[in-house]
Amino acid sequence: MSCDQDFEKLYSPSQWSKRFNSKEVLEKHVQFIEHHSRLVREKIPCHLGNSYGPGPKEKYDIYGTDLNNHAPILIHVHGGYYQEECITHSNNGFIASVLHESGIKTILLGYELSPQRTVSEILERLQIGLRECISYATKLESRALYLSGHSVGAHAIAALLTDLKKSISSAESDLIQGVFLICGLYDMVPITKMSANDLLKLTADTARELSPLYSELDYGSTKIFIVGAENDSPAFVSDSQKFYKKLHLMGAKCFLTIIPDADHFDIIENLYDRNFQLADFMVKAIKK
Repeated sequence: MSCDQDFEKLYSPSQWSKRFNSKEVLEKHVQFIEHHSRLVREKIPCHLGNSYGPGPKEKYDIYGTDLNNHAPILIHVHGGYYQEECITHSNNGFIASVLHESGIKTILLGYELSPQRTVSEILERLQIGLRECISYATKLESRALYLSGHSVGAHAIAALLTDLKKSISSAESDLIQGVFLICGLYDMVPITKMSANDLLKLTADTARELSPLYSELDYGSTKIFIVGAENDSPAFVSDSQKFYKKLHLMGAKCFLTIIPDADHFDIIENLYDRNFQLADFMVKAIKK
């Protein structure tokens, strides 16, 4: 293997699943999230397609509009390397099922993709979307707000949280009780050496600037739950461990969990199952 081929495999989570080959695991993942999100839309009262910007994907869906105004809220940002058309906020609605059963509202936040927008532009727009969702939670007098992200969704939350908390009121900042970073990527520099960068067009310098692992961070009192999957790419697991160490050394309230027997895809799929370790943990953390 050449160096580029090494990075290609190492930073391609679909290459590491023990359940299916790389093509099958992505196909089955999309089938799962499409099917179960459709079921959830049919059974849970929701308000879909709320725009926070001019882009067709700059929208958010609210699940659990039947719950009382004070119900806690989870805002989730999906993954997809900032370029996968087949993974959207609309087909991530499946995660609202278990949360709704537990009295928790869910907001799925979408974003435009590369190459239509640069990663920096995506993050800038996501911050606008997050602020609008936080304003919604504040107006409802929600008793607690949590953020979550999967894969590059976790990268986005980790990269934005410091500036986000500075850009909102102290009351809104205090409302953000915790963050779940699931199978995240916190060092973007290696991405410049693989084909995913054909659309992202990151330089080494830009990638480093956008990497939470190398950034000055201040998450305040917000609890940070860093979650990895045992059968994910070793690079993603390592990133979670390194990011936990960084946050721990800077005195953040952070926790690291590696979910056994899970890969990059079923760790998020299984949030549909109340008995799954991560689903149970998230519900209990939010309800607490």
